[in-house]
Amino acid sequence: MAEYFFELLTEEIPAWMHDAAQAALQQQLARLLEEVGAPGAPVSVTSTPRRFVLFLPNVPVRESDREEEIKGPPRRAAYDAKGEPTQALHGFLRKNNATAADILEGGDYVRIRRNVAGRQIDSVLQQRVPGIIEGLRWPRTMRWGDGQRAYIRPIHSVLSMFEGRHLPMEIFGIASGTTTSGHRTLAPRRIEVTSYNDYVTRLELARVVIDSTRRRHVMAERARMLANSVRGAPSIDASVWAQWQYLTEYPGVIRAEFRPEYLALPEEVLVTVMRVHQKQLPIRGAGEKLTNSFLAVLDNESDPDGNAAYGNSFVTNARFADAKFFYETDRRKPLADRIEQLAHLQFQEKLGNYAEKTKRIEAITTSICMAIGAEKNDIITAAHLCKADLVTEMVKEFTDLQGQIGGIYAREEGYPEAVWQAIYDHYLPVNIDDALPRTISGAVVSLADRIDTLVGFFRIGAKPTGSRDPFALRRAAQGAVQILLNRDKRQIRLGIDQLIDFGIAAHAAPGADAPLRNELLAFFAERVRTLLEASQYRFAYDEIAAAMESGWASSLTDLVDRIAAVKAIRGEAKFLSILDSAKRIANITADHRSTKVDAAKLENDVERRLSELSNAVSEQIDEMIAGREYRRALESFAGMAPELETFFGEVMVMVDDEGLRKNRLSLLRKIGSAVSKIADVTKIVVDRSDYRGQA
Repeated sequence: MAEYFFELLTEEIPAWMHDAAQAALQQQLARLLEEVGAPGAPVSVTSTPRRFVLFLPNVPVRESDREEEIKGPPRRAAYDAKGEPTQALHGFLRKNNATAADILEGGDYVRIRRNVAGRQIDSVLQQRVPGIIEGLRWPRTMRWGDGQRAYIRPIHSVLSMFEGRHLPMEIFGIASGTTTSGHRTLAPRRIEVTSYNDYVTRLELARVVIDSTRRRHVMAERARMLANSVRGAPSIDASVWAQWQYLTEYPGVIRAEFRPEYLALPEEVLVTVMRVHQKQLPIRGAGEKLTNSFLAVLDNESDPDGNAAYGNSFVTNARFADAKFFYETDRRKPLADRIEQLAHLQFQEKLGNYAEKTKRIEAITTSICMAIGAEKNDIITAAHLCKADLVTEMVKEFTDLQGQIGGIYAREEGYPEAVWQAIYDHYLPVNIDDALPRTISGAVVSLADRIDTLVGFFRIGAKPTGSRDPFALRRAAQGAVQILLNRDKRQIRLGIDQLIDFGIAAHAAPGADAPLRNELLAFFAERVRTLLEASQYRFAYDEIAAAMESGWASSLTDLVDRIAAVKAIRGEAKFLSILDSAKRIANITADHRSTKVDAAKLENDVERRLSELSNAVSEQIDEMIAGREYRRALESFAGMAPELETFFGEVMVMVDDEGLRKNRLSLLRKIGSAVSKIADVTKIVVDRSDYRGQA
């Protein structure tokens, strides 16, 4: 086995791009190793702001020999009318160094199988690595030099080493070598390396820590010690740590302070300035209270003269001074007086301004409150004010705080908790892991805002296509689904279908109701499937499909209960009885819809017994469904399996007598419809070997 490592040295790459690039490179290299006969071989990809490093510690020296099948010309072109080989066949055999004896029998095309000797891995790497690096897709690229090449940043050098020797290759015309560079300012000299361990060691001496995870751990410990020196602790913020590890080659951290007077500003403003704008980490004291100390990253060993700390403090104080000015300016004008300004702020060219959007949100909010029986006064007030902060100076400067600033200002103006918290939270949830609005008021306003946006953009044809979703409509729909799946005291007992209807009514779209409604239902259905499969529910795709086939849009919590019942019972032997019965009924009644059974046409004891059992079980199942006891309902259906088996064995369903035939089909349809109210279990995929040995 052999060792290979590669380094691409560039200008500084934005921190937020590293994780995705590392994952893509990891995937490409794993695929390459699988192709050369080393599946599962270790692959290491790490990076610093200026370099990406690939390390394959255990690759075979030579790829495995393999047998491949080569497809040639169609047989009708390979042989003439007398069955003699044509020039097309001779050319194919000559090209592949084969003879007629190598041709495989059968098929419409001539095929040969040949053994291919494995290539030396170093030659494979020479061919493939440049393509992997140059083909890496970045969110943004730039051009340099003569402008012919586009990449994330200009490339300085390429290092490529295989088993202690140089493995030549070119990346965008830049030839590889055996040297790298140390830290840009602390040790900028060129460094000759021979192996990966040698490379890591020499770079550490040159103040470059290659492993991003190690840099993060070192910074975390230094941050803890610095915060402890002022009797505090670093704020827990994964997004800041994720960026810090890609902002430095040497893991340095400093502590600085801002003027205590700025602690009078809302905490959300202070934290946003530090973490979003300055990439700093606040220090919290006793009771998680914010202090005027913070931590900043430093691409250096230390800050002996305090210049870095002073610079961070200076910039942060300046940002806070701006925030204080905006805050004081905003507080001179109440939120309610800002509503008229929303008429001058466009939401979307074809959908009007934010004043019009606000009126639609209020109308939808009113409809939701009436549907769920909620006290509407505070909720309508929150809906009326929810977009007012968009015209404040604070949100113009710190756009990440929209909604939160409105909530803070509403609180300071003395609005009830139900109002200000609803305004504060109405953009939640932002993603699948995000918190939900804290109150029913917030949940209602969030739903109204989201469905107004979705109906509006779908109505004007601005729907997501493929991976493109410029208006974040998938995120808006997913957030609505998350809210409607919630079961605690904030539960909104409303169906997606009702929500869509309220949105369409608010947009007053006559003539487009039915097509628009169907499009939105299909769009929401995809979000529901994705969320139930990927979130904490972890339902299987076929379980979700089976339950959704029996209805989903009127209640998402009911859908979850039905899926859970299917999931719980599918592992038991009795599920096969449910599945087999449902499939047999579905197949034989595919073109029959009636469930009305004429007792006078039941000719023998078997079908009469089945009809009586069907009536009793259907009544039981309906009662259980009313109480959401879906698993018990499925078990009741399974209990009919023996009688159904007797029926199919002794009663001919598809008889010539049309009346008799339809009556028997109606009986079976009635039985099948009992379980189809819970799920279309025929969509469940099973491996019958899993049930062997079960009673």
